[in-house]
Amino acid sequence: MPSSFTRRPGGFSLVELLVVVAIIASLIGMLLPSVQSAREASRRLSCQNNLKQIGMAMAIFADARGRYPPGQLQPRVGWKYISWSAFFLEYLDQRQLQVTWEPVVDDAIASADSRLYLSAKLNSPFNARATATAVPTYLCPSTSRTHDSRSGARTKDINGDGVTSPIDLEGMACIDYAGCAGVTPTSIRSRYKQPNGAAYAAKNGVLVNGANTSLADGVRLRQITDGLSKTMLLFELTGRGVVGTNGHGIWASALNCTSIGPNSSTAPLVNPPQEEAWDDDSYGALFSDHRGGANLAMCDGSVHFIRDDVEIGVLTGLASRNCSEIVSPTE
Repeated sequence: MPSSFTRRPGGFSLVELLVVVAIIASLIGMLLPSVQSAREASRRLSCQNNLKQIGMAMAIFADARGRYPPGQLQPRVGWKYISWSAFFLEYLDQRQLQVTWEPVVDDAIASADSRLYLSAKLNSPFNARATATAVPTYLCPSTSRTHDSRSGARTKDINGDGVTSPIDLEGMACIDYAGCAGVTPTSIRSRYKQPNGAAYAAKNGVLVNGANTSLADGVRLRQITDGLSKTMLLFELTGRGVVGTNGHGIWASALNCTSIGPNSSTAPLVNPPQEEAWDDDSYGALFSDHRGGANLAMCDGSVHFIRDDVEIGVLTGLASRNCSEIVSPTE
């Protein structure tokens, strides 16, 4: 006896397939933000670990020498300054880059090794191998916005002559962290004053700028009277490269040491417009590609995430080493 039911063809109808595709697309759309958020969380943690390692290496240096390195050191009059970040590389597992005072006969020729020679100009061909070597710990994995003079981890052929020349600060490895030189002095930017209204004097930070000619010019541990846990050592200032003839974002160049307090009277101290963060010489702000804030490291080795809306008094209080402000990086 024939069946009264018609057999349905196997497989899915077009409508069913479209429904399934739409469901899958919706699920992917819901999942992607979570994946991106997880990736950024991992990158932010990696950045914090970088700052932790740098802080620990500097603590070892300070313990061995009784002082931190100066923010900048000029080996000879007229030469470009060497950065704070060049003096403790042996403690970052980068002994091959460690600075040396060994004499140099001719700095117009390339060095046979990658050590940074203080007896040769920073931007000489002799030091090109050292200055072109990227230090992974000095680079934030979240960095996506970079200055036009920079390509990835290094500066590019800035003048477009087809040659990457160290004399023009080209081909040099970059750094996404800045040494904290303190608070921009009130005499330079009246916006920045202590909570009691007193002025901030010059050289009030740990990695101070200035005409330093010896490591003996560095700040001693006992000079950090605000306490190691309440004094900033490093902070994020990502994406910088070369502005004019100044190597703001080069790890070996002393211009990566910056005081807190940008030129603009209205610019925020965390994540201002990138032009404000990148083009300023030595008065700046925290800047990163982390959403909502930036990382900083204290002298006790702790690392904290500071939000965009942090109060000026909190950040400037952390930046100075000896002004007795009662602030905490967790505020």
